[in-house]
Amino acid sequence: MPQSPNVFNEHMTNSTMSPGTVGQSLKSPASIRSRSVSDSSVPRRDSLSKTSTPFNKSNKAASQQGTPWETLVVFAINLKQLNVQMNMSNVMGNTTWTTSGLKSQGRLSVGSNRDREISMSVGLGRSQLDSKGGVVGGTIDVNALEMVAHISEHPNQQPSHKIQITMGSTEARVDYMGSSILMGIFSNADLKLQDEWKVNLYNTLDSSITDKSEIFVHGDLTWDIFQVMISRSTTPDLIKIGMKPQEFFTQQFDTSKRALSTWGPVPYLPPKTMTSNLEKSSQEQLLDAAHHRHWPGVLKVVSGCQPEAKSRM
Repeated sequence: MPQSPNVFNEHMTNSTMSPGTVGQSLKSPASIRSRSVSDSSVPRRDSLSKTSTPFNKSNKAASQQGTPWETLVVFAINLKQLNVQMNMSNVMGNTTWTTSGLKSQGRLSVGSNRDREISMSVGLGRSQLDSKGGVVGGTIDVNALEMVAHISEHPNQQPSHKIQITMGSTEARVDYMGSSILMGIFSNADLKLQDEWKVNLYNTLDSSITDKSEIFVHGDLTWDIFQVMISRSTTPDLIKIGMKPQEFFTQQFDTSKRALSTWGPVPYLPPKTMTSNLEKSSQEQLLDAAHHRHWPGVLKVVSGCQPEAKSRM
């Protein structure tokens, strides 16, 4: 009777062979398994590649969001002359404000990593304010005013803020109830301000260690002539002068508010021609409402405003 091949006998016979033949005999089942696994895993690889596609897209979008950016804004203003005339009743009477030679330019730079650079300069040739015929009067004249400011803020660096104001001359005269209570002159003034920061820029993990933070402001003020003439009633009169314009503008605001309140909305009455819309189908009404959905509210308010004329005897 023929005997079936014994696996153990084959293994024993293979053990007497060279190590190279042993390796080949051991690798042959693995190659068969790898073929079977590779054949069965083809759709799995496709599914893995499909599922990995959104992950790559999200990484790409995240990388795009992390792209550094910088915004630069540059502006310039040039005003040759500005004249303003107004009648402020008995408070300041006829008031005239004249300004000439107003120039301004600036540069603003902002980055994604919290970088900030701001530079601005303002120049004024002359500005004069004159008031006559009221309880409060006088003249204020400013010549050759210039201002330069610079702000620099960067991460891991101490911030810096600088400002410089230069003024040619300023003359002022303030009158109250027809008498002068204040006169002064201030010429060739120069003011410089600069801050100095000494703070901890890095957050320490140990809460017990606290660094001392210091902020200094350095100032320098120089002038050529500074003269002021006052009287005994200057201080209380200046307080009254400050209250008079405030009362005037408050009264003007209340009067304007009452005048505008007469233009209030009234109940809206649609015209008779709109009654035909009731005969339309519901679908046509929805299409009409979708097309004109922005304007019914505005039309209701505008058509409801009616002016009321009041005669004064």
